[in-house]
Amino acid sequence: MEIRDQILKLLEDKGSILQKDLWKELNIDSSKCSRILRKLEKEGLIKRLEIVVDGVKTFKIVPADVEEEEEEELTLMEIMEKLEITTGLPPCFGCRIVDCDTSQCIKIEVWFLRRATIG
Repeated sequence: MEIRDQILKLLEDKGSILQKDLWKELNIDSSKCSRILRKLEKEGLIKRLEIVVDGVKTFKIVPADVEEEEEEELTLMEIMEKLEITTGLPPCFGCRIVDCDTSQCIKIEVWFLRRATIG
C-alpha cells in the first residue's frame, strides 16, 4: 500500500491526526510526509490546519470534507476553570494569590460545595 493510501486510510479510521504523529506512525521522515501531504491537499483530499501544540507549530490533518472548527481563544482564568472541571483539581492549583486565606476563599468554598453535591 502506498504511503498516500496509508494516510487516507488513517484519516478514515481516526478522523484527524497531527502531522508530527503521522510521520512517526508511518515511519517516514518529516519532509517526505510534508511533500505527500501538500500533494494530497492540492488534490483536494485533505486539509492541513495550522495549530500550536505544546508551544510548537504543527498541522492537524483532516479529510477535505471536514468543516474547520473555530478555535476558541481562552484567557488564563478560563483555562484554569476548564482544568478544574476536567481534572477535579481545586482552584488553589492555579491560584495566583500567594497569601490567600483559604477559610475566606469563595472559589475553594464553591469547589467544595460542587464536590459535595456530585459525590
